[in-house]
Amino acid sequence: MKPTLSILLLLIIAAGIYIGSAAYPGLLDDADSSHATVSQSILERGDWVILYMNGIRYLMKAPLHYWAVACSYRLFGANAFSTRLPVALSMIGLAALVYAFARRYFGERAGLYSGLAACTSAGFFLFTRIMIPEGIYALEFTAIFYLFLRGWTGTLEPRRAYWSVAALTALAMLTRGLIGVIFPVAIIGLFIVLTRGWNRWRELRLFSSALIFLAIAAPWHILASLRANTFFWSYFINEHFKRAVGTRFPPDYEAVPLWLWLGAHLIWFFPWSIFLVTAFKNFPPMRTWKNLEAPQQAKLLLALWGGFILMFFSLTFGSRMEYYSFGGWPALAMLLGIGLARAEEEGKRWLEYIQGGLALIGAILAGVLITMLVVSAKVQVHGDISSLLEQHENDFYRVSMAHMMDLTPQAFAVLRLPAAMAAVAFLIGLGMAWWFRRAKEPVAATATIAATMTLFFFAANIALGVFGPYLSSKPLVEKVQAEIKSEDVLAIYGEFDASSSVGFYANRRLLIWNGRYNNLLPGSNYPDAPQIFYKDAEFLPIWQGPQRVFLFVPSEKRPDAAKWLPLNGTFLMAESGGKAVYSNRALGKQADASTMNMALTARK
Repeated sequence: MKPTLSILLLLIIAAGIYIGSAAYPGLLDDADSSHATVSQSILERGDWVILYMNGIRYLMKAPLHYWAVACSYRLFGANAFSTRLPVALSMIGLAALVYAFARRYFGERAGLYSGLAACTSAGFFLFTRIMIPEGIYALEFTAIFYLFLRGWTGTLEPRRAYWSVAALTALAMLTRGLIGVIFPVAIIGLFIVLTRGWNRWRELRLFSSALIFLAIAAPWHILASLRANTFFWSYFINEHFKRAVGTRFPPDYEAVPLWLWLGAHLIWFFPWSIFLVTAFKNFPPMRTWKNLEAPQQAKLLLALWGGFILMFFSLTFGSRMEYYSFGGWPALAMLLGIGLARAEEEGKRWLEYIQGGLALIGAILAGVLITMLVVSAKVQVHGDISSLLEQHENDFYRVSMAHMMDLTPQAFAVLRLPAAMAAVAFLIGLGMAWWFRRAKEPVAATATIAATMTLFFFAANIALGVFGPYLSSKPLVEKVQAEIKSEDVLAIYGEFDASSSVGFYANRRLLIWNGRYNNLLPGSNYPDAPQIFYKDAEFLPIWQGPQRVFLFVPSEKRPDAAKWLPLNGTFLMAESGGKAVYSNRALGKQADASTMNMALTARK
């Protein structure tokens, strides 16, 4: 395939997936909307140094992603599309840069396949659905290692290459904190040691590169330290070091077991992980590392890049979420794409059997989906999907993929369209890819795999929208938003993250009843922290006061709230996804017996 067609195909697929899915569905509760409210606060306060969440100082995260989203809000308004736009653009840039990286050292086909793997692997899509910076710093890491290798192999003037590396490393630190600088420096240093290139250290222009790094990275850290006297402890010690060893305060996370975390990467790189056997074939033996040609140097650097990050989080026992290795995924995607391209060019017959295995997996997945559709065919749906899901204890959801375990066969009654789309994609798409492979059309086979995943991603995004009432408070806010006046009080029961989309879509500071813990707890100890936290006895005077109060309660907290809300003067205003919003004032005709019965029924 010609370079123009390759890059055009990549850009169309990447833009279609990431821009095409940016506006839908609405933002979810938990990290998604919590982080979005931080960007809202930047514009409202005009403060680009100290981050705030619901009026409370939020000293845990690096600022660059929040700045980018705030700029997006300035241009397009605060909505789901503008929230996801910076990461979506980063993913398009990542696909293009991975293509350029692999193409330069391994050829056109390797570049195309690597780019396709980077934008159509399941994990890349899944973990860019929420507002976390992984897609941004993965792009920064890819640019860092690409420019370093260009300078090291002599295809780019060293000063331009290494100064650019220093600038990008500073941006990575402003995006992801200390690992934004630790990972690139450690990986590049390890590469230089293993290739015995330490005598070339003067080429790196360490002094001037360090000055460039400090000029970009230092100002925000200095200003934040001057503005918040606990910044160093909160940001560097508590959020970085103590999180890594599992002693962070407050402990609002879980470490995924190592065997599960490593094994899950086969899913994150599906369907390309089926070709894993090709990734490390023809790897240069260690005795040759001193005198490697540029392509072998590139392959070694990719292995060190992906392997170091995997090893780091394998040893980090205190905090290990599923997506923490995202910064190394572009390297793994390139190794898979390069290996597949090389196997095709060598005419390996066993690729047909691997492709047949992928078609079999697709048939099995399609069979499961079709079975679920048949089982749920006669299910009558009353309400939204929440009535058809299996609930677990709240701690169960510390793992980001835990909500997948809530699915029941009956839930497919409201997932018919996306389930049917996914079944068609897996059965026909992966079947056609096998047919193309057997017909000696390898590029068509690989492109068909990418097209299959593109259709599956759209199906998955539709399914995520169906889950909206269950995973987001947006539908609940929309039901009462027209009734909310500027003088009304908005409150939530429990921690902020569990109802954070209320704050985003209402664009209001929320009072928090029995929720002074997790992310907001450290910042609440500052003398200038607003009074937004209330315990049971403290909240009741507000509920019984002169102002109208809207109280949003997540499903698992409704029994707790019902123990304290008075029988008289409590009105159930709306329900969605098992969540509810109550008020201490009736709205017009709602002060009748039916409304009171609704409130009493919810209490029971």
